[in-house]
Amino acid sequence: MPITRAKATVLLNQREMSLYDDSRANAIRGLDAKALSSRITRARDARSRARDLVQRQKLSSRDRTGNKRGTSGQANQRSKDKAELMADILRRFETQLANIDDKPTAKPAAGKTAKTAKKKSPAGKSAARRATRREGRKTATAAKKIAKKTASATPTKKAVKKAATKPAPTPATTGKPTKKKAAGRTAKAAKRTLTPRQALKKTRALLEAKQQRDREPKPWDTIGGAQPDAGQPGYQSSSAARRARELHAAESRIPAIQGSISTRDRINQGKRDHRGNGGTEN
Repeated sequence: MPITRAKATVLLNQREMSLYDDSRANAIRGLDAKALSSRITRARDARSRARDLVQRQKLSSRDRTGNKRGTSGQANQRSKDKAELMADILRRFETQLANIDDKPTAKPAAGKTAKTAKKKSPAGKSAARRATRREGRKTATAAKKIAKKTASATPTKKAVKKAATKPAPTPATTGKPTKKKAAGRTAKAAKRTLTPRQALKKTRALLEAKQQRDREPKPWDTIGGAQPDAGQPGYQSSSAARRARELHAAESRIPAIQGSISTRDRINQGKRDHRGNGGTEN
């Protein structure tokens, strides 16, 4: 019975599953003879291991159950299915290798039979004669064409006179740039480069424009017909001001002076208890 890939995943391990995937119809076509021979060796070893396992399980179940065949119901069926699957994989590889070995041998045989048929048949001799005649005609026409080209390439008297009367080409006619044009281009390129002072000036102008844009009222402030509020300088709320003072105190490393009330009470009570001790000492 055919075994699906889901069942093969349950039966085979990772290395054996790679052999199963390579034996599929699409994957096996891309394997050459060397790859097929290596996979045949691996599949044969896996099949032998599976068959040995089936045989050992039969012997052990025969001693345990007393059955001559060594099977009882569905016992050892998984190992038997694995052995059959590995035998099927091995058969696929061997069939593909046999097909590859048969293809190269068929082509030379067909070529030899065609050559022998040409030698024996008189039609082959006449065809060879026609081919030689055609080659001779082709070479003759090619020689005529070469002669015409060489004749047209030689300058005539009229062409020589025209070349003598033509003026020498100038840079303006040839389109090549003169020295003045090249100097102008270099000057323009030098003007395009910015100096550090010009770059600083442009940066300041951009910064002023940004600050001016930030000071202007926002479009959403005028919603509802109300006049835009430019805002007051300083903190927006008391909590923001308190938070700013705390951050400033932390940054300036001011020592903390706040303490718990109970600690202050104990210190003050101790001072009061020891007020009269100073005059009693001898």
